[in-house]
Amino acid sequence: MGLALIDFERSGYFQHLLDRPPDHLHVSSALASAWDTASTDDELYERWHALAQCPDGSLGQGVHRFYRARGFTFPGHPESAPPLLAQHDFIHVIADYGSTVECEIEVFGLISRANDDPAAFALLAMVLGLFETGYIEAAAQGFFGFDRGHLSADAEHMAARLADAMYRGAVLATYLDANDRCAETDLLGNDWFAYAEWPLADVRAHFGLPPRSELAIASGSVTPWEPGGISPFQFAAGQKAAAARGETYESYGASPQ
Repeated sequence: MGLALIDFERSGYFQHLLDRPPDHLHVSSALASAWDTASTDDELYERWHALAQCPDGSLGQGVHRFYRARGFTFPGHPESAPPLLAQHDFIHVIADYGSTVECEIEVFGLISRANDDPAAFALLAMVLGLFETGYIEAAAQGFFGFDRGHLSADAEHMAARLADAMYRGAVLATYLDANDRCAETDLLGNDWFAYAEWPLADVRAHFGLPPRSELAIASGSVTPWEPGGISPFQFAAGQKAAAARGETYESYGASPQ
């Protein structure tokens, strides 16, 4: 199993991130590994924190609220997610997916299918290895730990949600290819700060991303801004972080199921 995981990481999506400077991550220095943290990068932290100044209804404002509601620390300070992993938080907001484990499966299904490089399916394999089979014990420098059974526990509904997420990724990839923008299909490789002030509707239109299907919604797919779109742990962490800042907690509509 250990050798298989080494080969999985060597042969999959992650290796190419070390072959070029991660300019789109806006880190002050090159990362030692794909999931390296940048815990003392004040410039990076301020870039993320400044998303609060983005216009109402913009991608940047949505990501800032997503972090605040869940008590997440912005990249660049201790206890934050690795900058590469933080890239997928933009997709939560753009694609209208909450932040529970089931929503993570949807997000990485979309990201994996959108990418023109088949190696990107390593991302979906990683998430299923964490949250279904448990064959991967931890990922992203230990930021994710395994918790089995989140696909099979509600197989019919989760199959519909994952299939819809992958369909949306396929539509996105087809649209960008048709418009000679195939490089943008690597959703973890895009510079999302370039779109931070755009209205969310404009970002979705730019990438040709269709809305979630009625079947996916009926099967339990939720946005970050409604009941079920946040885990109990994240809800409590957001309240604790707001109290530490001396602020009134705001979940922007999100609550545990």
